[in-house]
Amino acid sequence: MYRHELIVIGAGPVGLAAGIEAKRAKLDFLILEAGTVCQSLVEYPIGMRFFSPADELAIGGYPFPTPHDEKPTREMALNYYRKVASAEDLPIRTYERVERIERDDGGFTLHATRLPHNTQVRYHARCVLVCTGIWGKEKRLTVEGAALPHVLTRYDDPIRFWRRRVLIVGSGNSAGEAAIRLADADAQVWLAVEPPALEQCKFRPFILREIQLRVDESRIAPLTDTQILRIQPECVDLRCAQGIESLPVDFVLTLIGLEPNRSLLEPLGVAFGADGKPAHDPQTYETNVPGLFVGGALSQDGFIYVARERVRLAIEAIRERIRNR
Repeated sequence: MYRHELIVIGAGPVGLAAGIEAKRAKLDFLILEAGTVCQSLVEYPIGMRFFSPADELAIGGYPFPTPHDEKPTREMALNYYRKVASAEDLPIRTYERVERIERDDGGFTLHATRLPHNTQVRYHARCVLVCTGIWGKEKRLTVEGAALPHVLTRYDDPIRFWRRRVLIVGSGNSAGEAAIRLADADAQVWLAVEPPALEQCKFRPFILREIQLRVDESRIAPLTDTQILRIQPECVDLRCAQGIESLPVDFVLTLIGLEPNRSLLEPLGVAFGADGKPAHDPQTYETNVPGLFVGGALSQDGFIYVARERVRLAIEAIRERIRNR
């Protein structure tokens, strides 16, 4: 069994930021990642551009360079985070999926599967910081037809939808970004949102601005105050501000949010809030299970520039916990 003071689960941007802080705090730590470094970004659509400026994506004090002040792309971000992880020489074990965490007298035992050969390995840590995010647990519509093959919860490349009729369902940034990118790829786009106006959605201001620009150009058709009633092979029945419609579509892209994966935390007795995310101390990010901390999306920090600062608080609390034992 491998023994460490701290194990960080997840090597996304927040997990890497936590690793940098742990290294600077001189902790004996390890990062376990089920895929490769920044696997969540690997699964982003090809060529996707972040609407956040580069400095909001940067971690560890490393500048995020972009040519001519361009908006960062998925590829730029992957390259940046890879270089940061290499520059810091972070102890990351990729393709080691944590299957189960058990409490013991000295902390926690983590049971992991080492891919691709499915070798079983165990680790012991005095503290655990879970930075897995919420990728991989998409919320799905519960209406009739939601499981049809043309109803998607992710997309990889907008070119797939060139000149196709696409209904995008969602009132958050992911849905807004998808509508923009598909419209720019010459898809015929409808954007169905629950609020009665686009301005009441959860879009960041610059995303809303880009959506409204394409609405004015008749490249995105907004459907406000919308409820999806039924999905059929060639159309979607819905109720919206304009009335009840049967909309002919080729694809339905449902981007209605993500849910945290609770499978690692529930067996430990972690308490969850009404939003489905782990309850935690807002100052230390420790859950109700002593020694178990959460960071990033699991701690309700939806943006990297927020999570990178707050994960430092978790590392400080972990360092103090270990020093005082």
